[in-house]
Amino acid sequence: MITFNNISRSFIGDEVETVAIDKMSLTIKKGEFLSVLGPSGCGKSTLLNVLGMLDSIDQGEFKFQTHQVETSSEKQRAQLRKNNIGFIFQSFNLIDELTVEQNIELPLYYHKVAKDERKRLVDQVLQRVDITHRRKHLPAKLSGGQQQRVAIARAIVTKPALILADEPTGNLDSKNSVQVMELLQQLNKAGSTIVMVTHAPEHVHYGTRVLELLDGKIVKDEHIASFTDISEVACG
Repeated sequence: MITFNNISRSFIGDEVETVAIDKMSLTIKKGEFLSVLGPSGCGKSTLLNVLGMLDSIDQGEFKFQTHQVETSSEKQRAQLRKNNIGFIFQSFNLIDELTVEQNIELPLYYHKVAKDERKRLVDQVLQRVDITHRRKHLPAKLSGGQQQRVAIARAIVTKPALILADEPTGNLDSKNSVQVMELLQQLNKAGSTIVMVTHAPEHVHYGTRVLELLDGKIVKDEHIASFTDISEVACG
């Protein structure tokens, strides 16, 4: 699905150049759940922004499906992003004035989906994340875990090829963190490709692969054995 070939991304500030991604090569296959770990400043956020086509690269090749991203125009990248990628943020990024179902429905407007089909898709995804009973509530009336479920529903309602999650449990307590991670794991088992940046090493076992970064380079890349019950790992 995704191929990086020797890509780099640097930033210049106060006459000092910071290399966020340093000649990185990486392949992400369809159906993987990749957890990205590393200390602050190691390049995790930049990697996610590049994958989401929110940031460009300085050198190298970036192929997404059949598209050569580094040679695409900004308009082409925006279209690729809209049609293929769902984003989940640490701070939820819900619109306070909209209800749960209206927040989830919003991406479908941008895709010009017909009203009846929008309702069907929203109903479907509300059930999938188990938040139907809160559909008429505003975000302020929800717990942190419920808000993140709504954010996940919004990210997946258009059925994107790739889900990018930036610290999805960063603002949640341990109970809600487990619920969100179990939901992401279910989505992955149903076929979603997920790349998640996290500071929580205990969460990587919900995925299929772990990537550790340091100074913009990959220092660890390993696949994780699949299992049915995460509690078996915790207890083992």
